[in-house]
Amino acid sequence: MALFAVGACNAEQTETPEQVTLTWWDYLNHSPMANQAADSLLTRYHQEHPDVRIERTSLSRAEFQAKLAEATASGVFPDIAAVDATDVPRLAEAGAVADLTDRFDRWKLKDRFLPPVRESVTHEGRVHGVPLRTTTTALVYNRDHFAAAGLGEPPTTWAGLRVAAGALTSAERSGLCFGAKDDDLTTTFLPLLWQAGGDVTDIGGQASLDALAHLDGLVNTDRSVPTEALGWTDADARQRFAEGRCAMVITGPAAAAELNQAGLDWAAAPLPDGAAGAAGLLGGQTWVVGRNARAERAWDVLTWLAEHPDNATEFGGGLGALPNRTDTVDELAWQWDPNVPGFTARLRSARTPTAYGAAYPDISRALAAMTTRVLTGERRPDQAIADAAAEIGPLLR
Repeated sequence: MALFAVGACNAEQTETPEQVTLTWWDYLNHSPMANQAADSLLTRYHQEHPDVRIERTSLSRAEFQAKLAEATASGVFPDIAAVDATDVPRLAEAGAVADLTDRFDRWKLKDRFLPPVRESVTHEGRVHGVPLRTTTTALVYNRDHFAAAGLGEPPTTWAGLRVAAGALTSAERSGLCFGAKDDDLTTTFLPLLWQAGGDVTDIGGQASLDALAHLDGLVNTDRSVPTEALGWTDADARQRFAEGRCAMVITGPAAAAELNQAGLDWAAAPLPDGAAGAAGLLGGQTWVVGRNARAERAWDVLTWLAEHPDNATEFGGGLGALPNRTDTVDELAWQWDPNVPGFTARLRSARTPTAYGAAYPDISRALAAMTTRVLTGERRPDQAIADAAAEIGPLLR
């Protein structure tokens, strides 16, 4: 556990009557860059607001989730927490976090957030968070491998993806890779379901079969995606891309630093369209305020972090965040990597899984299990879909 107290000069410092101490939890210490970015943001805030002292506790993701569950059950929640956006519905229903709707509606930035981004902090019509870090996936490809295979532009359709992946597959490398273990497989499957014109609410329809058939074709028919991917996380898949063992990978902007360090000539392009057009999965983190927090002071911290133009460096290069507002999407300060536009191109058509409510983690597991059973040949697509529909239906209700 790392503890960072902004404004604490020494262990003996006492708090003056005018000074306010806020507690802050996150799991942003997963990389030195992200950890330093969070510290820098809070240091800068304290420099402009010396009367506010922020005690930051940063944990591993597993420890953070356990601590969050304990705090939700006990009612002893931090003033501010940086949580997965998919946690918002559960925390809201548990009464652990403050309803920020009235403050959000008066905020000058409220209408600048892209619609999917605002939806990601909303549950049952009420706003329960402030967007922190927005991410989505893209088709990342190696330009040298494309040139060697005689390919020019990246594919823009499902059919084009299969053709390109086949042309790029060789004894030395796979044409396409993606994380296909547990929730990472859901991250790959959900955009395909939406691109095919379906939704989780109608699992069992033709779009479900089409999305599964597309993945099955890439893995088992074309052999363009290695079967070992079923045991890979997203980090595993992008590592193999960095090593040159994959020509394309479906991943998020967190890969940028790793790929640049590997010295690859790479680029990011929007995910190929399906029969129903473009769609992507909106991910990232959200700031929430504890139900019993010093809400006004916490709100001031979060809005300052979101509004201050100098913070773009930490959000971009440090946290790998994508610009998520109409006034930042094309702003040069937010173009922290030449490939940022490849990720942001489809943000407006992205969807957020927070729309599926507090049961989304269970829904995600059901979708991943369904897809895994098809790709391993354990179940026929219609059988796997029927099983998943039976499990997901009650969760949605």
